[in-house]
Amino acid sequence: MKLADLVNSVGSNFREAANFIRYPFQNLFRMGMRHAQEEYQKVEIPWGKKTQTQENSVEESNRPLEKRNSKAGRMPTPQELLDESNARRAQVKVANSSLSETANAVTIAAANRLSRKKFRSAETIPILPKDREIRGDRRGRYRVEGFLKDEERVRSYRGIQAVNNKPILIKEYLLPDGDFNQKEAKERKEKFEKLASLNLKNGAGQDFRLISPWDAIAPSNEKRCYLIFEPPIHNSLTLREYLLKNGAMTSQQVRGVLYQVLQTLWFLHSHRLRNFGDEVQQGVPHGNLSLDSLLIAIDSPPSALDEPQFFIYVADLALWEDLSKPPTAKVINHSPKQDLIDLGYVSFYLLSGTTVDPDTAQPLNPKMQQHWPDCKDVRLKQFIYRLLAIDQPFKTAFEAMQALLAPLQSQLEAPVEVGTEPDETEEDTQKSSVFRLLLIILLLGLLAGLLWQIIVRLLHASPKVELPIFNSSEPCCLAQIDRVPTGTVSYITEADGIWSYILNTMSLVSYNKTLAEELKIREPRLEDYTLNISKTNLIEAIRSRRADFALTTSIEDLPDDMEQVEVAYDGLVVFVAFSDNKRHQSIPNALNGKITLDQLREIYTTETLTNWSPPKGINNNIKLYMPVDNRQAVKLFEELVFKGEPPQELTNLAEKMMRDARPKINQKPIDESYILGEILKDFEQDQTVGIGFGLLSRVFNQCAVYPLAVGEKGQEVQPLVQQLDNQVKPIEPTTDLCDDKGSYWPDVEAFKSGRYPLVYRLVVVYPKDETRAAGKKFAELLKTDEGQRLLSEAGLVPLRTLPKRN
Repeated sequence: MKLADLVNSVGSNFREAANFIRYPFQNLFRMGMRHAQEEYQKVEIPWGKKTQTQENSVEESNRPLEKRNSKAGRMPTPQELLDESNARRAQVKVANSSLSETANAVTIAAANRLSRKKFRSAETIPILPKDREIRGDRRGRYRVEGFLKDEERVRSYRGIQAVNNKPILIKEYLLPDGDFNQKEAKERKEKFEKLASLNLKNGAGQDFRLISPWDAIAPSNEKRCYLIFEPPIHNSLTLREYLLKNGAMTSQQVRGVLYQVLQTLWFLHSHRLRNFGDEVQQGVPHGNLSLDSLLIAIDSPPSALDEPQFFIYVADLALWEDLSKPPTAKVINHSPKQDLIDLGYVSFYLLSGTTVDPDTAQPLNPKMQQHWPDCKDVRLKQFIYRLLAIDQPFKTAFEAMQALLAPLQSQLEAPVEVGTEPDETEEDTQKSSVFRLLLIILLLGLLAGLLWQIIVRLLHASPKVELPIFNSSEPCCLAQIDRVPTGTVSYITEADGIWSYILNTMSLVSYNKTLAEELKIREPRLEDYTLNISKTNLIEAIRSRRADFALTTSIEDLPDDMEQVEVAYDGLVVFVAFSDNKRHQSIPNALNGKITLDQLREIYTTETLTNWSPPKGINNNIKLYMPVDNRQAVKLFEELVFKGEPPQELTNLAEKMMRDARPKINQKPIDESYILGEILKDFEQDQTVGIGFGLLSRVFNQCAVYPLAVGEKGQEVQPLVQQLDNQVKPIEPTTDLCDDKGSYWPDVEAFKSGRYPLVYRLVVVYPKDETRAAGKKFAELLKTDEGQRLLSEAGLVPLRTLPKRN
């Protein structure tokens, strides 16, 4: 036996033993039920017995794909799975005249898919070649690696992010001239671009396993649009591919699928979303549930006591899949009710292991009893009947989820009796004795393995490294703050300040809404609160009652009649072109991922850096960048880096940038967004060493640049951290900054303690007059967990560590 096998075996025994000790009665009951079910399934009766030919046909149809593959002994590739899926669908030849006969067997959408034909107008748009590059305005650049499949006006490609070679899925939506005129195509492209700001998460940042677009690209000069998706997890399959590979699911597995999908639908159907017409829509139907839009990812292999653990991801919402349908297509009003019916068909197919009858090549119909598999779980069958509206339908996904969970509890309380034939009683008794003996031996082995593991761990115990624990003494929600004034309230902030950007910029926290609007939606007591932008002295405005409170940066010499409360942090970051995190000969690596404050002063005074050599092939010249139109960023750089005494060279640099850039960009601001694009473009075209600075809130969660650690020599602090091997460590030049799964985040403690030298604090300033409590209560609202989450999503650093996103 190999050492790896021995370790895996011992680890598996340890997990099984731990699970058995935690839930002994449930595990014993489950093992007994499984044994009883196996014995029950061996009982045969002569009625309805199939011929040998039929049995062989069915057995061949239900056999896992890898056993039927001509290249036995290896795992089929995803392309082979897709080819097999297409071949199975091709067996279903449904003529137009017979569609009405099968309408009862499948939904209208499923029947349309069975009779789908490729539109000739789409064939005039060529397939994207390998290595074709697609430029996005929001996330970066993407490269086509290979073609996957061609559907009606939708094509799929394997791709990578050009900056870091991370795998992605590229979906191409065609808008051919034969289906869309110029105006219609323009309207569809505008809707595609809005998908880039789509927010399908709840207030706590959970997405409930919904696969949403990572980026949306609508080139003005092409007859197509692109959506970029991140794979949810490695080695995930669609449920159709899973059935082709593994055959039918067990009742328990189908219950697991149903629970997870119902949880997602419950969230979707209750989610508030601003639609393409800028109207708030209460509830979002999926509209496209099928075996192809649900993905399964196996989390752990099966063991003697446990079923395999898996997660179900939900993809291909009609919200964006319908955008490529021509205006002449029949309008389908998607509804939560239809989602439940579609889920009923999915669960029926999972139990059956296929969508078509292998004998007749006709679609399976759950309304026909002979099409149902031999299902011993009567409650599950009744549940699916209700999903399909064959029996009394469920009103909501939440009601269905509750009904799904209820039978499981009753099963634990009242074991099901399994009948046997009288002449098999003695044989079953002997088998039960053998089974009990094997069970005792197994339990003794597991206990021995458990004791051995405990002894080994005690002898070789290592210090435990814990991740930050979310432990908040603040209220969780906006609604928990009491006595919030509800009258007319006016509050102000600076015209060029970070608060103006955070509160007034669209889609930072929710699609097509500002943070100020989102606060009013979540907290109705703020309905009459009005934000004003002021160019006058904020303190004087509060004293003269032109404003009730102000949002600004921390004031060092605050007057005695005023109070200020910290609600968030922000900071300056110094960055260089990120290029490719896999390449060791990069600018971040050449700088060891850090820069000192003395080096910063030297660079922005002389435009040179001593005792440093650029990577091979990179120009020695250094090009500097400044967000000159972000006055607050420039002012903070002068105060924090040059201690309030900026040299004339810095002023000259700002003027030079404005002279050089203004003719090219007209009236667009020279801010962080502009210099991020310029610094990467100059590096790729001219191999220029570019160094710039900007506000963290404006550059976080992007791929164009790498933020350097900053500080005095030997005390440089990286503003961003990541999780590696159950430890929190600073990011490195090889860190994948394009990963949006919570792999890195601002170092809250470094900002809070001031260890990061370029930090500044954001506050609410209000009078100490107790009759003017609006400012104090507004600060309390922002300090709640919900308020901190909103500020974090807007780009600020929260006061404390927030729960990790799911």
